[in-house]
Amino acid sequence: MKNTLKILSVLLLISAIPVQSQSLDDVLKQHFSAIGQDKLLKVNTQKATGKIIQNGVEIPFTQLAKRPDKVRVEGTFQALTFVQTYNGKEGWSVNPFAGVTDPQPMTEDALKSMKYQSDIDGMLWNWKEKGYTVTLDGKEDMEGTSCYKIKLTTKDDDSFIFYIDSDSYIMIRSNTKIKVMGNESESDTYYSNYIQVEGLAIPGKIETKMNGQVAATIVIDKVELNIDLADSLFEKPTK
Repeated sequence: MKNTLKILSVLLLISAIPVQSQSLDDVLKQHFSAIGQDKLLKVNTQKATGKIIQNGVEIPFTQLAKRPDKVRVEGTFQALTFVQTYNGKEGWSVNPFAGVTDPQPMTEDALKSMKYQSDIDGMLWNWKEKGYTVTLDGKEDMEGTSCYKIKLTTKDDDSFIFYIDSDSYIMIRSNTKIKVMGNESESDTYYSNYIQVEGLAIPGKIETKMNGQVAATIVIDKVELNIDLADSLFEKPTK
């Protein structure tokens, strides 16, 4: 009987010790492992092709990325082609759908967004060196999925909340609040249909919502890595 009481006392003592919660470093380590960050660090160029679906219209598009911080996006619909280029410092856009057929310099706000987008490694990788502030804000249920919430704040006070599945450690949603022309613009992006490309986990479907309404859906059909991309592709577009 005494031995039984001793065992019970030990069990009660153990149960009273709180289970150590995951730290930010723990969650990021698991996340980077899940998406193949070690492989991503060896990617110098990336080409993604697919379609943008907006207001029921499908626009075939191509996105090119190259280190360091270079991006080109273009899409064609009814013989009209829009182009956005960013060389790491300057950016230009051509949007014939809005009647703009000559390359126009991007605004400061657009350049800021392109800078975030051009980070091949993702904003969470080496966040300290990039001057960001990152915190782990506990867990939250996201449509039935338990997620870790990681908040990232930039020097410009833009904020990003990343929702990472607590089982798979894959990102399934992000909430973005960016200042545009002095006002805060908020959007939610949902990532799904992940595909495996040379050890990388890449979302095959990216859905962006604003004010609860779907603004655009991107479907990725194909991703190519480490292909030859000339630097000129990311400079000011030519007619």
